Amino acid sequence: MRRAIFALILVGCVFLASPASGQAIRVVTTFPILEDFVEQVGGEQVQVSSLIPRGADPHTWEPTPKDARLVAQGDLIVANGGGFDDWLFALVQNVARPDTPLVIASQGLEVIVPEYDHGHSHHHAGDPHFWLSVPNAISYVEQITEALVGLAPEKAVYFESRARVYSEELVELHAWMTQELSGIPRENRVIVTYHNAFSYLAEEYGFEVAEFLVANPDAEPSPRDLARLVDLLQGMRNRSVFAEPQLASGTRYLQALVDEVHGDLFILYSDSLNEEISTYVEMMKCNTRTLLEALK
Repeated sequence: MRRAIFALILVGCVFLASPASGQAIRVVTTFPILEDFVEQVGGEQVQVSSLIPRGADPHTWEPTPKDARLVAQGDLIVANGGGFDDWLFALVQNVARPDTPLVIASQGLEVIVPEYDHGHSHHHAGDPHFWLSVPNAISYVEQITEALVGLAPEKAVYFESRARVYSEELVELHAWMTQELSGIPRENRVIVTYHNAFSYLAEEYGFEVAEFLVANPDAEPSPRDLARLVDLLQGMRNRSVFAEPQLASGTRYLQALVDEVHGDLFILYSDSLNEEISTYVEMMKCNTRTLLEALK
């Protein structure tokens, strides 16, 4: 469907020259978590726009002509990679200036591919939600810092100083999460979710993703999928299930499941921020408190 609208997107695109020295660098990111990372590093020296708005589902969002104009005007474009935002590449090819740098923030990180397959039709070769491991998020910050310094070497001290302070905050966040989550009993360290989004969080902090209802949030779960999860949950002592706030249909399906097995439904943030949880650090702290409440 996204390919079908590219012709519309091209209409009205405006190409502007790079900003003069002293002007803010115009950065375009694909989704709000990347926007937060860029703001943390770039401060007042950047003007950041996220194509996918806060609270939206990245799996169903479609770019508009306004988004194409943002890409056309951008001095730097930041994507996640790993299959998460591949729709961006055609947009960049069609409307971005040829010399506009494109950062793939997950570059160099090892992809986790689920070892289990219970009839899922996998949308991605692996889980693209790298940032749910805080050390991976630090790698994102390093990639973004390098790109900003490359665009404005005269502001290198400013960007590198802010990146250092933010990275130290992330190191502290990682240590706090590790300590807090270590209190969850081993037998309870199992996560059941709506879709395949939490592999890196699970690997980094010692959990097992026992199952997810759908591999691709664009697809509706089949009766077989629902029955499989019911059977799984009925065999578990702790029947906590985790939905994501941006996936309304997924929440409805999971609520029906927990009602049937007399379980509990909790919310974990994956790839969207909102007014209540507006930064990456807030998101990870919220997820930590949720896991403690659900599993401890």
